[in-house]
Amino acid sequence: MGALRFAAPIVGVGLVSLIVGGGGCGGSDPESGFGDFDSGASGSSGASSGDLSSSGFSSSGAADAERPCVGLECDRVNCGSQPPTSVSGVVYDPAGKTPLYNVIVYIPNDKTAPLDPIKTGASCDQCGATIKNAVSTALTNTKGEFTLTNVPVGQDIPLVVQVGKWRRKIVIPKIAQCTDTKVTDTTKPADQREPRLPRNKTEGDIPQMAVVTGGCDPMACLFRRIGLDASEFTAPTGTGRMHVYKGVGGGDVTGGGAKAPQNDLWNSAANLAKYDIVLLSCECGEENGTKSAAQKDLMRDFLNAGGRVFATHYHYTWFSNGPADVKSIANWAPDTIGDPTSGQVTLDTSFPKGKALSEWLAYTAPGSVVSDRVNFTELRTDLTTVNASATRWVHGPPGEKVKYLTFNAPVGKKPEEQCGRGVFSDIHVSGTRGDATTVPSTCQVNDNTPQEKALEFLFFDLSSCVQDDKQPPQPPKGPN
Repeated sequence: MGALRFAAPIVGVGLVSLIVGGGGCGGSDPESGFGDFDSGASGSSGASSGDLSSSGFSSSGAADAERPCVGLECDRVNCGSQPPTSVSGVVYDPAGKTPLYNVIVYIPNDKTAPLDPIKTGASCDQCGATIKNAVSTALTNTKGEFTLTNVPVGQDIPLVVQVGKWRRKIVIPKIAQCTDTKVTDTTKPADQREPRLPRNKTEGDIPQMAVVTGGCDPMACLFRRIGLDASEFTAPTGTGRMHVYKGVGGGDVTGGGAKAPQNDLWNSAANLAKYDIVLLSCECGEENGTKSAAQKDLMRDFLNAGGRVFATHYHYTWFSNGPADVKSIANWAPDTIGDPTSGQVTLDTSFPKGKALSEWLAYTAPGSVVSDRVNFTELRTDLTTVNASATRWVHGPPGEKVKYLTFNAPVGKKPEEQCGRGVFSDIHVSGTRGDATTVPSTCQVNDNTPQEKALEFLFFDLSSCVQDDKQPPQPPKGPN
């Protein structure tokens, strides 16, 4: 098959959306500063086929028999006893190195129309909403594989990959009828593989993120290794999709600009609301004096309005010392001394995405996982167990003490009423690289370790639409 062509760049920094509507999140507190957000119909979204480990979830829409076909759905053919017309491949992270799980793949029905923009900032984007104007949809499995079936035949067919507000469109030169067209050539170097998520805003759409640097965890550099271009790391006054705030002991941003202190990020609802995702790197201490009770309320309100928060180690203070609802997600034991700081941890496979993490990590880091166990370093102990409103992903040593957890917000609401998502990692992303003096110029960009890959999995899970973690991800619906 000929080389894939890139779609025309999307001008500006506005994000575009695959998911429309929302899940009836109600409205946020009018005094929180985040304002109300749109909500729409919710419900289950299609059916899945295949299991998590070996085959991609897939569903294909069909034109309603009571209306004439329009767009690319008119170019599908009945293959009868022959194999169906399909498109298959693997979706990678922006670096083109690591296959990604639970990425939505679809073919838009209108070949020439631009993709719809959505608003940057905290918003209620739920998995129960339908895709607008898609002719065939699928989700990637734990090997990053997908298969779209009953697809249109012809030339220059667009293909879209998206997880949350990451989205990129490429063009398939030709799809032949009643056969499978493969769009991934694994013989190519990693930086040339397609399809993948965008590396910069000229290639597609990237959420607006903020990272607080910290002296004990170079989290910002993880995103360089995932493949985000250096040009996207800027001061908050810049146009990059990753705004860098200086935390206690943390590095500055490359290229000058205002050296924004961490407190600038969370000192107002209006500033937090500009971001889709907030990333908080360990600062070597709780630094609770720099985070007031009012600011902790603002962070909770940001989550409730659809924001995403990824916090490591001492940033437990946002939760353990935060409002009662977020404090209730776990049983906290801050800064426990004497527990092992490295050793074998257990991946919790009792829920669908936990099982997927174990399978994905075993595939992307061969030999690292044995019977759902993996060796990690930089372990910390700040909680013992999670409560019903949170999900445990990794635990031990010792015993069952939790190392990774996630929760959806508002805490305690029904899944269809939740909009935001938080990750707490009691494991540093990395403690051995020492590469965050000036972000991103001092970041190392070699391959991620298994420990860092696990954090990559959880980051893209954080980026995705909010759903009930007790249920397996479902492929979106086809044509509406």
